[in-house]
Amino acid sequence: MPRQEARDRLASPEPKISTVFQVGLHTLRVSKVSEGRWTLAVDDRQVSATFPTQADAWEAGVRAADQADHAAAAGR
Repeated sequence: MPRQEARDRLASPEPKISTVFQVGLHTLRVSKVSEGRWTLAVDDRQVSATFPTQADAWEAGVRAADQADHAAAAGR
């Protein structure tokens, strides 16, 4: 298994960097795909957009979490 991980790192010149944030009841995972390209997952659901900075991805995640909370409150 360690040998497989070494090959994966060689295949990808830049390691994927992920940071997890807790926003209320939601979990945001912001990941760096490459320089100037960040992705976002809210509660393990990938958002179909990329962002130029980690801050932009985080901000979009906070907005998505807020919208989910408002939708849940309206459905009560």
